[in-house]
Amino acid sequence: MGTATASSGSGTHSQMGTWSWGQRALARIAELKALCEDSKAHKDAAPNAQTLAREANDRLDAACRAADQRRFPWGRSGALIDTVETNIHAAYCLMLRYMPLADLEARIPELIATLREHLPARDPRRLAVEGLVKSSVTPKLAEANRETVITALQAALLAQEREYVRVRSFRNIVYGISLCLMVLAVTLGVVMAMSPNLMPLCFQPEGRVVCPTASGTEGANPYGLTSSLDYLLVELIGLISAALAAAVSLRQLRGTVIPHSVPLALALLKLPTGALTAVLGLLLMRGEFVPGLSNLDSSAQIIAWAVIFGYAQQLFTRLVDERGQAILNAVGGAESATLMDQRISSVSGPKTQAPAAEPAAPVASPMAPAANP
Repeated sequence: MGTATASSGSGTHSQMGTWSWGQRALARIAELKALCEDSKAHKDAAPNAQTLAREANDRLDAACRAADQRRFPWGRSGALIDTVETNIHAAYCLMLRYMPLADLEARIPELIATLREHLPARDPRRLAVEGLVKSSVTPKLAEANRETVITALQAALLAQEREYVRVRSFRNIVYGISLCLMVLAVTLGVVMAMSPNLMPLCFQPEGRVVCPTASGTEGANPYGLTSSLDYLLVELIGLISAALAAAVSLRQLRGTVIPHSVPLALALLKLPTGALTAVLGLLLMRGEFVPGLSNLDSSAQIIAWAVIFGYAQQLFTRLVDERGQAILNAVGGAESATLMDQRISSVSGPKTQAPAAEPAAPVASPMAPAANP
């Protein structure tokens, strides 16, 4: 079944041509539909194969309709992604319930990889399935064991869905905070442009007056040298410095394996933060909070310190970067998540004794489509 010609209710699959994750999802849906039909027609299929196959196809059609929704310029709605994922998982589990037992046994290595990816090493459901594989009995699977395998797989897929929801929630929080900080930065710039004498960023070294955009000789009125562009200039310099810091920090972040742009959200958070830290840093210097640095001698020095304070936002956003990377690393590995939480705790707080966890190499889920590179 080709993705270019198959259709489902709301449109053709070719609508997904601009979204690689959507194309992979639709390819997986087409593959599952073919497997469902093949398993249903097999002579060794379960007695209720027709009913289960019909329900599986309904789930796949629902996933198609969600994937066929028009993609917005800033990305796909998280609810639509969840709909695609959950329906694909439900259809896959339904197919396992009626497929021939020999075919299910052939898929055991694939299912074991999924269990190890998302369930802890001591999870009883995972241990039960691994015990079946280690058994010397042939065949390894009996009809009574089918539900044991499927229940364990459902738990693993539910854990994967929760991991995705956790990442999306973190990304949305970061976007929300970034938007609030951007509104504060813009509001501050507009207010100070309208009332530049309210909190001037001017210094008075040895009787002279120095502002970000102007300077005067001894005896000059500091309020006469303020400009509506002072705050806007300092915020712009801070934003540029923060953008440089964001570019540098990306070397420590790995690309996400799911369709949620956490690295982009973390980079955008730095921009308004840098604009605000540049202004706040200069206000602290003007208030003689930093001994010996209260009187800057020229406008160039003010701009230079704005660069430093804008880049210094990295001190505040570094922990957010680390937590974001920890959440990304937790996707696709229950043991990896435990190890990463221990690493973050050792960096941001006192060390606590925790049981060692067996590291698990991330394995692509057989049910979920791969994300954008």
